[in-house]
Amino acid sequence: MQISLITNNNSFLIYLQALEIILFQKYPIRSCTEQISTFVVDKSYFIIIMTNSRSQKIPELLSPAGSIECFHAAIEAGADAVYLGLEDFNARLRARNFTVKTVSYLVPYARKRNVKIYVTLNTQIKTNELEKLIHLLYQLSQTGIDGIIVADLGLIKTAQNHFPSLKLHASTQMAIHNRTQIEAARKMGISRAVLARELSLDEIILLQKNSPIELEIFVHGALCYSISGFCLASSFLGGSSGNRGRCTQVCRRKFYCGSSEGYFFSPDDFCAVDYIEAFIKAGIASLKIEGRMKGTEYVHKVVSSYRKLLDNPQLVREIKESLQYDMGRPKTTFFLDSTNKMGIINHLTPSGTGLYAGEISEITQNIILVRSRLNIDPGDRIRIQPHDGFEGKAVLVESSRLTRNGIELILKKTILCSEGDSVFVISKSQKNFISGPCKPDLSNKPVKFNTYCNNAIQILKKSVQVQKLAASGKELWVKIDNPQWLDFLISSPCQHLIFAADAKNMEFLLANEEKMRVWRSRLIPSLPPFIPEKDIVLWKSLINRFRSCGVRKWACTSFGQNLLFKKKDTILIADNPIGVLNIISHSVLESCGFSFFTYSVEDDYLNLKRSISSKGILYIYSHVPLFISKIKPPVSENEIVSDPIKNRFFLRKKNGLYYLLSDKTLCLTARHNKLNISGIRHFCIDFSFVEPDFDKMRTVVSAYKKGVNIGGSTVFNFKAGLK
Repeated sequence: MQISLITNNNSFLIYLQALEIILFQKYPIRSCTEQISTFVVDKSYFIIIMTNSRSQKIPELLSPAGSIECFHAAIEAGADAVYLGLEDFNARLRARNFTVKTVSYLVPYARKRNVKIYVTLNTQIKTNELEKLIHLLYQLSQTGIDGIIVADLGLIKTAQNHFPSLKLHASTQMAIHNRTQIEAARKMGISRAVLARELSLDEIILLQKNSPIELEIFVHGALCYSISGFCLASSFLGGSSGNRGRCTQVCRRKFYCGSSEGYFFSPDDFCAVDYIEAFIKAGIASLKIEGRMKGTEYVHKVVSSYRKLLDNPQLVREIKESLQYDMGRPKTTFFLDSTNKMGIINHLTPSGTGLYAGEISEITQNIILVRSRLNIDPGDRIRIQPHDGFEGKAVLVESSRLTRNGIELILKKTILCSEGDSVFVISKSQKNFISGPCKPDLSNKPVKFNTYCNNAIQILKKSVQVQKLAASGKELWVKIDNPQWLDFLISSPCQHLIFAADAKNMEFLLANEEKMRVWRSRLIPSLPPFIPEKDIVLWKSLINRFRSCGVRKWACTSFGQNLLFKKKDTILIADNPIGVLNIISHSVLESCGFSFFTYSVEDDYLNLKRSISSKGILYIYSHVPLFISKIKPPVSENEIVSDPIKNRFFLRKKNGLYYLLSDKTLCLTARHNKLNISGIRHFCIDFSFVEPDFDKMRTVVSAYKKGVNIGGSTVFNFKAGLK
């Protein structure tokens, strides 16, 4: 900011120069200081220029709180805002979390300290959960919280239309990563977007420039291997969906590939200390720390470190060294310095979080001997991580003593573990916690709120557009990513063809006049789920070139891609991994211009029955992508990867993304007649990531026609249910 004043009053000049000193004394660190320069224009006039020596607004420092103790630790450490989850609809359901009643106490407590509170409601929501959600939104709207962090399209519509006092922040689960998506978020009433973590500094700066809404970025904490919102691994391998807050951390497991083994999909922890000054200059609204599953010591240490850094930018080296011991993993700057960053995963490093203490050498009931030189004190909390990488168990240390062979630990309780398992210290005893958090204080008067929304049913009815289902009939959709499939599909009953190819194969098809002539009327090119800002021009060009060839249909695979299409006669399909598990989300997609959508591949039968739509397409055969990532793992595309319980996977790369796919296919061909009777009219056979094979095509299409199963397949969550 620059202010110019013209005056001929010498006394006013003296006043302004004195004001400069006062401003500096009053706001030496966290506010802007003014520097005043004077220039003689002529004998009687002066120009006064006031320039900010630090004109950038300091971003909000946003802390996690998975418990009441962490909430207070965050405030004591200097957080400007805290985000926390409730017992439902948040992506960290295994944290201790909060009730709305507790939040009603926390809001006035935080207000007195000028701290904001955001509540996470960032999971995908089933149709039978919508009424409960409405009551929850009604309660939160009365508490005075500063915003809710959201991911479900139906939730966004409901909150915007019926609870407008709730400010909406788009969760990183929505994977917002380009300007088109930011504009789509604005159109939906979102005031802040949490950007996908896979962006470079240059991309972040570009998106921040002229952004119509606030932008928030992660700066510290654990990373997912998959792009947030695109992970189906936990759901596929046990029905506990990461998109519904029940992640079992499949990416942290040990995997096997040929003669090699290791933690192939376990990235290091994120640390952006080196880039904080750049984020300030860019004008980022909020810097977010991950860690709602972490303890008070982690929260206090990390928040206080970033507070100190924001107030004293010259302390980068000191803070960076300090954060190496934050109870986390080794650190990476992820893609901030390069979109092609390597070395994010060290597959030989144990995947547990915390300070690595060593391996267990002996076990006797609740007594373990650990080969370690690290001090472990009574009251410390440790996690014992199985050597196969499956999720570990946390336990308190009752007592400890040094021996010749390591540290002997007596645990508060006996837990199942084995020799060779790794031990991590995940929090230190509170008595060793110097300058720790204050004790929880909820003595202030809470905000009063009503719990029951009397017109919840009316809100639900208003939010849903009732659709009349077609009386009968079925339509077959086929999805491919290799143009060689086209020759085999000529004789198939394929009525709609989704072409989910990379840009190179898109070009190949455009250049093949004969194939375009045969398939033009049925062809539906598909956009990739992650399009960096620099690639938008390429995909817009492809959209226009297909249009000039008479193609009017496209599939979108990520939130906001519908805005890339300006022509009203374009037919759009919302395809996976766009998450839709409820009927309000269906109506949102229709209002955004989508003529059809695909049901989530992780959905179950009961929820499908409650959410039947004449516009819905159901995948009945597919190699399900468990991970979609920008991180290149230390395995080859041509090798089979397996986990400790013999599940087999394979890796493919397309459009700059790495897909880990299950060798076992999702197959509902034996149930599609039942589903057709229930009201589903559109079924999709997905041959993506599969080498073109006429016999394969004939086998799957035959199973579809006859309504029989295909051996070696799975029904995913269809029968057992999606948790």
